[in-house]
Amino acid sequence: MTPIPVLRLSLVALAAAFAVAGCGGSGGPDSSVNGCDIQPSTSCPNADLSGADLSGADLSQADLSGANLEDANLEDANLTQANLSNASIVDANLSNANLTSANLTGATITGTSFDGATLCGTTRTNGTTDDSSCPPSGGTTSETTTTESTETTTTTSAAAEVTSFDVGDLTCGAATTAPVQVQWETENATAVEIAVDSFTPAGYGPSGTATVTVPCDGESHDVTITPRSDAGPGEPETKTVSS
Repeated sequence: MTPIPVLRLSLVALAAAFAVAGCGGSGGPDSSVNGCDIQPSTSCPNADLSGADLSGADLSQADLSGANLEDANLEDANLTQANLSNASIVDANLSNANLTSANLTGATITGTSFDGATLCGTTRTNGTTDDSSCPPSGGTTSETTTTESTETTTTTSAAAEVTSFDVGDLTCGAATTAPVQVQWETENATAVEIAVDSFTPAGYGPSGTATVTVPCDGESHDVTITPRSDAGPGEPETKTVSS
């Protein structure tokens, strides 16, 4: 039998090696899938990438809007600022993928693993922002911060009360109304209201002297003072005058 020349044997081995490489035997991401170039800033809207091995692929700023990523392996992929809006991400693997500032608005996501994925400035399917795994601000240096517990004390304001309340005599003569002098002092009050019978009360300071008008009709009339504070009204006091 005539021996095969060494040169011919080498060419056969080289061709076999290229054949293996072309079949994706290395296990890395494909350079092109169904006409979509797997590279940064690629534009592949509505591309069919179902079942594709895109592990470790750099798809930063890629337009994959509406793409079919069902069963795709995107483990460790760089999807920073990628547009994945309205994509179908079903039963896919996005473990340890970088989704910083990626857009997932309107995407269908079910049965997909996001274990260890970076979600920072990531737009969720409902349009809200996910910052759940942003790196700590101020660099990568780890610092332990001790936060002191702040005790919240609820202060209950003391009730306002009238400590002194004097009502002068009602002297009518021939008049239909007459003035009556009122003098008062309070504690814990910020103001008082003074009313004659059921008429609209007038406001005054927490202590002082004022003149109120009382009808001269031969009947008895009530002069009522109500102290007030930020906690609300205190117990009112009433004194009766008559002509």
